Amino acid sequence: MEPINTPWEAIAARLKNEANTDQLLQIEEWLALSPDNQIILSEIINTWSLTKRKTQFYEPDKTINWAKLMKRIDHSQGRTIQLNAWYRWIAAASIIAVVFLAGLGLGDGFLRHSPNISFVKITAPEGSKTQIVLPDSTHVWLNSGAELQYPGDFTAQNRQVIMKGECFFNVTKDPEHPFIVDGTKLRIKVYGTKFNVNEDRFTKGTDITLISGKVEVYNQQNQLLSKLNPGEQLVYNNGLSQVQKTQNPEALTSWINNMLIFNNQPFEEVINYLEKWYGVTITLDKTLYYNYNYTFKVKTESLREVLELISFITPIEYRIEGEKVAIKYRQHMKK
Repeated sequence: MEPINTPWEAIAARLKNEANTDQLLQIEEWLALSPDNQIILSEIINTWSLTKRKTQFYEPDKTINWAKLMKRIDHSQGRTIQLNAWYRWIAAASIIAVVFLAGLGLGDGFLRHSPNISFVKITAPEGSKTQIVLPDSTHVWLNSGAELQYPGDFTAQNRQVIMKGECFFNVTKDPEHPFIVDGTKLRIKVYGTKFNVNEDRFTKGTDITLISGKVEVYNQQNQLLSKLNPGEQLVYNNGLSQVQKTQNPEALTSWINNMLIFNNQPFEEVINYLEKWYGVTITLDKTLYYNYNYTFKVKTESLREVLELISFITPIEYRIEGEKVAIKYRQHMKK
């Protein structure tokens, strides 16, 4: 059975730059019906942008492209989209491109929108993680709520992306063509390496942790802030940067392996990670800030199980109401 109200002809027309105003409106209305439609559409546009050099428009092999889709998008803890056999081929055609009419300019500065170049946007749903493979074979993991965008003409010679949130990059090495990551406040120039970028939505700061290889970090004025060595972390906040050694960088990137590792980390930092991990909003009593540090591991435990564990060693009580959680200091400990 065909998905209800899917505007196949409008999508095909837009990919060929032949869509009229009614067709563009039809696509926008369809996208608004369900978040799943954005994911389906994204795969269509991404793969089409990679194959359009060979043909203007074609029906790809259903089996091969479905396998590619499954390999390119790996949602852990996220929704599973059931696509029937009738339209699996078209869902195998691309990755989240919800913007048709905007684009990115590729200059010496940060990536900027331009009216002429289309781009692809990938978003990890709240409480989920997403892994993609870029056209140059670079692997990128997106943590809960993170975004990654790259131009439709991204190639092995033109490697530049923008991101928000927390992403882990395993960049394909190419000394002659550096990989550029433009964050909200910083630019990272990469020559083939593994590193984690975390834009904290609470502190508004950015942490860049280098696992291997080398990276150069620049501010928005294109001034070099630091050249990081493996095991180093650059912390940037309020226009100031500081480089420090990380005792356990693997713990900071354990989320890509569906695991959270806390190593003597303060309560408020633990809470920030738990919010992303479970896709919830947690309100923490300020009396608990900076007073407790934790060392433990989360893998398959539920949020309630984790909070019960914390309550055994910390005088807290908690309340879970849907996607909102409140944690406060417990005044009277049980004997």
